[in-house]
Amino acid sequence: MTEQPSLLALWCVPRSRSTAFERAMYERGDFLVLHEPFSRVCDFGEAEVAGRTCRSQEEVMAALVDTAADRPVFFKDTTDFRFDRLGANPDFLRRCRHAAMVRNPRDTVRSHLVMQSDATSSAMGFGHLWDIVSTVTSAGLPMHLVDGDRLVGDPGTEMRRYCAAMGIDFVAEALAFRQEPPASWKTTERWHAAAGESNALGSSPTGRKQLPEGLERTALEFERDQLPYYERITAALGRGGS
Repeated sequence: MTEQPSLLALWCVPRSRSTAFERAMYERGDFLVLHEPFSRVCDFGEAEVAGRTCRSQEEVMAALVDTAADRPVFFKDTTDFRFDRLGANPDFLRRCRHAAMVRNPRDTVRSHLVMQSDATSSAMGFGHLWDIVSTVTSAGLPMHLVDGDRLVGDPGTEMRRYCAAMGIDFVAEALAFRQEPPASWKTTERWHAAAGESNALGSSPTGRKQLPEGLERTALEFERDQLPYYERITAALGRGGS
């Protein structure tokens, strides 16, 4: 790690198993782990960042940088919403070490629609994540790819790849979940039930969600919408990670 504490950003499509990944980072104990501050601002109008109330994307960025001046910070955010202020703050982008997390659109779309049947195609998040990938890489910054499907198949290897890319130690013990889930999950806990109930990274169910016929037609449409963005992301970042 650098002399100045790290600020690690994990940008994720919804339903990519990112909350389970976040829980493994929480188990490490060496990072302050912050849960979806940008999404909370977009969805609820405000977010708490280390005791500081933020009411805009700009305020979230400032709070994250200030907090990381005192201790290492990891945050993850899902791209149900468009985070359109990142490109206007190159200093924030440079301060972070970035990773993107995906999972195949076939399963993420269906998992999302099970939770929110009236969700829009854009809320599946691949287009919004592609915007972030483009913003980060166009700024000449490295970005690592985490794959939610690989994470289930071989969590140790996928986490090792991530840690190497971020420049942090791999902590094998953090793959087992011994602590209670973070309190910050409480307001959106129905979205994190599997991650909250599992006892290790990679132990969540892997079966495809079953949808009623009408929703299945919607899922097929959304999957077709999202697939090109998924392919762009994996092509830009490399399926094996950075």
